Amino acid sequence: MAPLIQRPLAWLARPVLAVVAAIAVLSMPAAPASAHKDHKAKQEAAQLEAQRAAAARSPQTETTAHDMTMPGHAAVVPGMVKAEDPPQGFAARLLDWLGRFHPMLVHFPIAFIPAALFTAIVGRRKPGFAKPVQFLVVTAGVTAPFAMLSGWLSGGFALGADDWLTQSHRWLGTGIGLGAIALGVFALRRPEQDRGTAMIIGLSVLTAAILVQGWFGGALVHGVDHLNW
Repeated sequence: MAPLIQRPLAWLARPVLAVVAAIAVLSMPAAPASAHKDHKAKQEAAQLEAQRAAAARSPQTETTAHDMTMPGHAAVVPGMVKAEDPPQGFAARLLDWLGRFHPMLVHFPIAFIPAALFTAIVGRRKPGFAKPVQFLVVTAGVTAPFAMLSGWLSGGFALGADDWLTQSHRWLGTGIGLGAIALGVFALRRPEQDRGTAMIIGLSVLTAAILVQGWFGGALVHGVDHLNW
């Protein structure tokens, strides 16, 4: 009985073994091909990662990170130099602090002088506008010197170290301050001529100078092309 069962099993085992052997033989080339494909994919991924790393370390990025002339470092270097400077005395710190009021003080003559020009012109025909002319001119003459002096304190007194833009802003502002003082004195001594031709000409010149001075101030802060179209 046993030999009869073993014969069918032997006949059945042969085709099974043949199929298994064929599958093994056919699968042998596929394994290296699959392994090569995986290796190629990994190699391409590694190359892509290397390209990304090289792009991150480009000269522009390195210049941005290490160039001490860039804006981010420009704010650090003065701070480092300033930290090494010896502490200033009370008088030097006080003058530096007073110079910081310049951006606020300049608005007074900027407002009063053109307003005085407007009221002086209109006041020739409308008496209601004539009354504040003397007040505006005198107030401009009082506030302009403070704006002028704070500008000197803010810009410093090292005249030879300044560029043409700073020099122009400095001396034009000085001229506006002196001119406002002169017109204020004139308005106090001759109030009856506060709407006269001399006063209107003087206020017109100062108003035009203020417009030019405003351009210089904007150029110092935002660059000379700040009003380009």
